[in-house]
Amino acid sequence: MESDELSREVRRREQGGTSLGDLVGGEVRRIGTRGRRGDATSVWLVWNRVNGDVERAHTTGVHVGEPRRGERDPELTVYVDSAAYLTDFTANREVYLARLETAGLRFSRISFRRSRSRGTASQVRAARKADAAPLPELTDAERAEIAQLCASLPESLRDSVSRAMSASKRAQKREHS
Repeated sequence: MESDELSREVRRREQGGTSLGDLVGGEVRRIGTRGRRGDATSVWLVWNRVNGDVERAHTTGVHVGEPRRGERDPELTVYVDSAAYLTDFTANREVYLARLETAGLRFSRISFRRSRSRGTASQVRAARKADAAPLPELTDAERAEIAQLCASLPESLRDSVSRAMSASKRAQKREHS
C-alpha cells in the first residue's frame, strides 16, 4: 500500500507541478485588465510612447491576442497603413519587443498586418494625449552608456539599436518621474 502511494507521489513530482505564476497569473490578468478593448488601448498608448514619429504616423491600431500554446505571454498584432512600413516594422520586430518590454509590456511575439483603418476613436484620442508630453532628454552619462553598450554591435544594427535604447530609456525616465 505504502509503495503505491509513494510511486504516485514520485510520478506526480516528475510530471512537474504548477508554478505560482501559473496559479495566480490568470487571476491577476483577469482582475487587472478591463477586457480586450482596454488591453488594446493601453498597449496603443505604450506603443506610441516608446516608438518614434514614423511608427506613430503609420500605425493604425493594435490587437492583443491570447498566448499561443505553450507560451505565457500574449501576442501582439500591430496594424500599419502601407506595405512598405509593414516590411520595415517586421524587420525591426525584436527592437519593438524590447521597447515594449522596457515599458513593462511583455509579448511572446509581435506581428504586423496591413490595415486601412486608423484605430478606434478612443485609441486615437489616447495617443494624442500621450504625444502631448514630450519625453525627457537623456543626460550625457546616459548617452555615453548607450554608446558603450552598442559599440560591439555590427555597424548595420548600431544606429537602430541605439535609437531604440534611447527611446526606451527616455520613456522609463518619464514613467519614473
